Order: sequence, then structure tokens, then C-alpha cells
Amino acid sequence: MEPHMQIARKIRSIETVKIELLQQVTEVYRGVHSGNQREVQQALGALIGVAYVLGVQLGFSPAEIERNIDVNVLGTIIPDEADTAGAEKLKRHFHNKR
Repeated sequence: MEPHMQIARKIRSIETVKIELLQQVTEVYRGVHSGNQREVQQALGALIGVAYVLGVQLGFSPAEIERNIDVNVLGTIIPDEADTAGAEKLKRHFHNKR
């Protein structure tokens, strides 16, 4: 296969995953709005999975993505007092995965 065709396929594949990522965000909102915990859990799982797929397609390893979750996401979240335990649980989860 010609190089320009490979590039076109890769771009198309990335665009497809980006669309799926947005669809999963929509599903999370839909589940939250309906109050259906199972829908929310499934949508969040799919959203995280699709985000990993996109990261890998862009050349990142799952370990690199997880390090960035820990540093960039958990490091910047300033939970209110009611959610401190939840934030700590997430930090422990990602620290234990290392």
C-alpha cells in the first residue's frame, strides 16, 4: 500500500475514534440526566476505553496515559470536603497500578 494511503487510513481511523469519544461523552450526560447508574457506569467505562484507544493511536502507551491521569487530572482536581475521600481513592488506585 502506498504511504499516502496509509496516512489517509490512519487519519480516518483517528477521526472515527474522536467521534466515538464524543458519542460516549453524550452517553455519560444522558445516563446522568436519566439517573440510571448502570448507564453511567457503562458510558464512563466506554469513554475511558475509547480515550485509551485514541491515545494509543496517537502513539502513547497506556502507562504514559495513566501517568498523565495521575499528574494532570488528579493533581489539578480540588475536591470539596465531601468528595475528598473519592479523590484519595482515585489517587491510591493509580499509585497502586505502578
